Amino acid sequence: MRYGPVLLLGSLVTAQEVGGKLPENTWGDPDCFGYGSLTFESCCLPQPRFECFEGTFTAERCCGLPEKPLGVPEVITRLREELFTNQDVYSILGTVCGQYQPQLRYPDSHLTPALMKSVLSFVPEPRMWLEVGSFIGSSAITAATTLKSLRLSTGVVCVDPFTGMVDMWADRKAFREAFGLTQRRHVADGPLLMDEFGHSRIYEMFLANVRYSGHEDYILPLRVSSITGLRLLRTLFEQGRIDHPPEIIYLDSAHEAGETLLEVTEAWRLLAVPGVLFGDDWSWPGVQSDVLRFAQDLQQRHLTDEELHRFDWPTSSAIQPVPGLAVVDQDDGAWMLFKES
Repeated sequence: MRYGPVLLLGSLVTAQEVGGKLPENTWGDPDCFGYGSLTFESCCLPQPRFECFEGTFTAERCCGLPEKPLGVPEVITRLREELFTNQDVYSILGTVCGQYQPQLRYPDSHLTPALMKSVLSFVPEPRMWLEVGSFIGSSAITAATTLKSLRLSTGVVCVDPFTGMVDMWADRKAFREAFGLTQRRHVADGPLLMDEFGHSRIYEMFLANVRYSGHEDYILPLRVSSITGLRLLRTLFEQGRIDHPPEIIYLDSAHEAGETLLEVTEAWRLLAVPGVLFGDDWSWPGVQSDVLRFAQDLQQRHLTDEELHRFDWPTSSAIQPVPGLAVVDQDDGAWMLFKES
């Protein structure tokens, strides 16, 4: 482990500052312990021992001490400066044009904390988590919640035009007829959340949901197409306007053959080393065929058994249909590629 001082709200923790011992009824996170000599008693009592802690396994987390405020991730601050000149995209919610209540009735996300932790085992302290395809924010909120719980200062950047998919538009008329909405004008209906003026309000609902969840400090939307967003971030990195590309890219956007291949290709070009590119909806034919084709062309090394099974789900083991590609083929499924060179 790397040794370093244990900080409590910005100052060194000493036995004197906590009365010679930790406060009563302080047990910390049990996930920190159970590895050899690493026990709560040996690491936290009568005061924290700095040699026990590293990375996300902090004294605050493990010993149950008050956590330091995380603050806004550096990449979010930089992107606000470079792209929005410090304008707050969430500020519309406080105006007459932004009276949108949070609405999470269309979660439609397969991103879970367990899946995130599998990905983070390959890149444990990313600075940027890029999500391509965000809809109304369910997966972005899951990402920010999980990253904060792990005490990671990782900005969540969400690229999406917020205009909906093909079936949302094609099926809207049938949806309105089925639910008796054809005569109702003043209602934002269906997955498109289309209002009486014919405008989709997915973006505004995304903002409302993120603010309601308390994660506007960690989540920044870029209202552009997937390819534009991926190329924009690469341009900003090449120009030195951000310090690093994303170490993790979660792709949940195009599902059509050919379009998915283009997105995967651009995402891989942008991805940092080491980095992880992953996505869900493996059951979609367009996603599966394009990801398989891309992975075959990469000619990656075989993942070891240990690496592959980090991607296991509780009820399904990961497989490796192509060297370097981990897949869990259950429900809608998920896939992952690890970039190391």
